[in-house]
Amino acid sequence: MLIYQIPHVTAETITYVCDSQATIDAVPTKNAPLIDKSSCMVGTQDDANNLLTQYQTALLNSQASIFTVNLQTTDENGIKWTIVDLSSEPENTDRQYFVLDPTTGQYTEAIGLDSAKTLFLQIQQKYLVFTKMNQYSTMTAWPTLQT
Repeated sequence: MLIYQIPHVTAETITYVCDSQATIDAVPTKNAPLIDKSSCMVGTQDDANNLLTQYQTALLNSQASIFTVNLQTTDENGIKWTIVDLSSEPENTDRQYFVLDPTTGQYTEAIGLDSAKTLFLQIQQKYLVFTKMNQYSTMTAWPTLQT
């Protein structure tokens, strides 16, 4: 019996990818409030990985507004920060970007578009770890409720 538990933070659920229908059928009836068979599916580790990636993307998309990037420019009035979308920024190696890490509230500097994009992805991965959406867990048996 092998069961992958994939958290879906956005939907506040867990999906169970099971090695067989027999594993799903083995959910103890005492667990009905804890584990709903409708949240179970038959699949492989590849299915668990794909589902985790899908849930991670959903989480990052739902939280997109907390991932901000500012471009720092200097004009006659001094230093100015402008929120930018890295996907629409022109290629450059010298622009000064500041990427917000929502887990710490701190900005980190990156010089050039490629560095800013790399930093942005690193911060998103750090956020997935912070929200415990970086991995799934496995079980070899269904838990039972203590009565």
